[in-house]
Amino acid sequence: MRVAVVGGGVSGLAAAHELLAASGGDGVRVTLYEEEDRLGGRASTVAVDDGAGRVHLDLGFLIFNQATYSHMMEWLEGLGVEMERSDMSFSVSTQSDGGSRGCEWGNGNGISSLLAQKTNILKPSFWRMVREILKFKNDALTYLEYHEHNTDVDCNETLGQFIQSHGYSLFFQEAYLIPVCAGLWPSSSQGVLSLSAFFVLSFFHNHDLLQLFRYPQLPTVKALLQSVVDKVKGELESMGCRIKTSCRVKSVSSFDGAGHRVLENDGSEETYDSVILGVHAPNALKVLGAEATHYELKILGACQYVHRDIYLHCDQNLMPRNSSAWSAWNFLGTTSRGFSVTYWLNHIQKIESARPFLVTLDAPCVPDHVLLKWSTSLPVPSVALAKAYLQLDKIQGKRGIWFCGAYQGHGFHEDGLKAGKAAAQGLLGKKCELLLNPKQMIPSWTEAGVRLAVARFFNLYISIGNLILIEEGGSVFSFGKACDKCRVKSVMRVHDPLFYWKIATEGNLGLAEAYINGCFSFLDKREGLLNLILILIANRDDRRNRRIARKGLLAHAKYFLGKFSRKNTVTRSRRNVSQHYDLSNEFFSLFMDKSMTYSCAIFKMENESLEAAQERKLSLLIRLKSRGGIMFLISVSAGEV
Repeated sequence: MRVAVVGGGVSGLAAAHELLAASGGDGVRVTLYEEEDRLGGRASTVAVDDGAGRVHLDLGFLIFNQATYSHMMEWLEGLGVEMERSDMSFSVSTQSDGGSRGCEWGNGNGISSLLAQKTNILKPSFWRMVREILKFKNDALTYLEYHEHNTDVDCNETLGQFIQSHGYSLFFQEAYLIPVCAGLWPSSSQGVLSLSAFFVLSFFHNHDLLQLFRYPQLPTVKALLQSVVDKVKGELESMGCRIKTSCRVKSVSSFDGAGHRVLENDGSEETYDSVILGVHAPNALKVLGAEATHYELKILGACQYVHRDIYLHCDQNLMPRNSSAWSAWNFLGTTSRGFSVTYWLNHIQKIESARPFLVTLDAPCVPDHVLLKWSTSLPVPSVALAKAYLQLDKIQGKRGIWFCGAYQGHGFHEDGLKAGKAAAQGLLGKKCELLLNPKQMIPSWTEAGVRLAVARFFNLYISIGNLILIEEGGSVFSFGKACDKCRVKSVMRVHDPLFYWKIATEGNLGLAEAYINGCFSFLDKREGLLNLILILIANRDDRRNRRIARKGLLAHAKYFLGKFSRKNTVTRSRRNVSQHYDLSNEFFSLFMDKSMTYSCAIFKMENESLEAAQERKLSLLIRLKSRGGIMFLISVSAGEV
C-alpha cells in the first residue's frame, strides 16, 4: 500500500511515524510532502548574536503539561529526548484607550509580582478580582464536573454567557480573563467571550491556569527543537519513509476510482492508494478543490484561522513596566484595541544573556531591535468548530482520504500529534487507543509543605548524580547533576502525595514502602530503580552528606523508636519464626519451583524459568563436589535480622 502524507508539521510527522511503526513497514510505503525546506512546522531554531557570542533560540518552543500532553511526552521519551523545568507564569499589563497606565500584575514571584504595581494595594476592584479568580476556579470545576456526569447536555454555552450568569465583574474580565485567553487563542475581546465555555474552562483546568499563585513548573525540551525534529526525520528515513521537502502539493484528486493522484507544484505527479492531509483545514479544502464533498466542506469549513505576525526582538517596551512582574507569558494592551502577547525566552529556555530575547504576537507597533519576523495562522476554537469536530467520522477515510491537525483539538502540539496517530491507525484499519490523561496531582496545603521539606532535603543531600521527580500532571523537580563521581540519572514519576509523607516520616524505609504501594514509578523500567540506589549510595558516601542526613530528625526519630520497640527477645523471636516459617507448602509453592529449593537459583538468561535455573545450580554444586576435596557452602539471606 502506497500512502502520501501531506504536511511535515507535528501531525504529518506523527502520522508517517505511526504508519511505519504500527505496520512494521510490512507492505506500507510512505511519502511525506512538505512545502518548506525543513520539517517541523512551527518548531524551529535560530542562532542570534547577543554581543558575547551566538545564542540558539527555539521559536516554536514547547512547554508540556503532563496532564494533557501524555502522547507528546511518550513520543519524546521514546526518542530519548531530555527534559528540563520551565514554567507557565504570566503577567497582565492593561492600558486605557488614551494610553494611560491601567493595571499591572503577575504571578511569577508570589506577592511581589501580584503587587508589582503598588497602587493595586489601594484598589478595591483589584482585590475583588483576586477573590473572583479564586471563585472562578470553583465555578469552573463545578461546571466541568456537571458536564462530565451529564454527557447528554449540550456544551453550547459561550464564555460570555458563563461570565454573565456567574456575575463576574468587568475588571475581572479586562485584567485577567480576556488578556489570558487572547494570548492563548487569537481573538479580539468580543471574540474571546464568544468562545466555547466548556472548551476554555477545560483548557484552563487541564493546564493549571485556574491557580493564582501555584503556577505549574512544567517540563520542556532541553535540547534544541530542531535536533528533536532531526531525530524524528532520522527514524522515518530508517524505516523507509521517502521525504520530499520544498515540495508543495497543488492538488489531490481521484484516480481511476481506486486511488489518488498527488499533483506537485512543478507539475509532476504520483499515484497513491491513500492520502493523509496533515495541513490546516482551509489548506486541505484548497488541495481537494472541486472534489471536496458536502461534509468535507461543512466540517473543515467550520474551522476558522486568524493570521498573526510574530517578532523576535529585544524591545523591553513590550514587557511589563515593573520588572518584578516579568513572567514567561506577558499580556499587554487594551480591551478595545486588543492584546499583544510577549514570551520571555530567557526565562522559558533558561538562556543566560544580558539581552532580553522576546517573542511578541500581534505587536501594536513594530518593536525596536527586531531580529526576525515571520507569520503563522492559528485556529479559533469556536462553538461551531466544537460541533463540527463531533462529526469528523463522516469524512475520515470515507474515500481513502484522512484528515489530521491541531484544529481537531485545542490547537496545540498534543492535539496535532493525537490527530496524526488516530488518522494513521484508522487508515491501517486499527482502533486508535489514545492514552488517557493522567489524573492531575494537586497537593493540599499540608502536602505541599511536606513536599517543600523533602525537596529542600534532596536539594541539600543530592549533589552528585541527577535525580528528577515528575509529578503526575504537575511540577518537575531536579536534584544534583551528573558528574565524574556519579554519571547516573534516574527519573521518577510521583503518582501520590503520600510519597512525600513516607520519606519525611520514615526515611529510607518510607521510600521503599512508597515504591511498593505504587506512590511512584520509574521512567526507565529496567534500570530506574538501580540508578536511584546508585545515586543514594554515592551521596551517602559523600562526607558532606553525613551531616545533612542527620537533619532528617523526624524520620530518624521515628526509625529509632520503631527499632527500639522491635528489640528482639526470646518471646518475640518465637513469634517471628511462627509468623514467617510455620506455614504450609501451599504458600511457599507460590514463589518456589517444584523442587521447593529455598536458596537462590543461577540464571543464564533473563526470561529463563525458575525451575531451569534451580537445576543449573544443583548441577553446578554436584560438579564441584565430584572434584573432591573440602567444599564450604555459604548461604546469605536478606531480611532475617
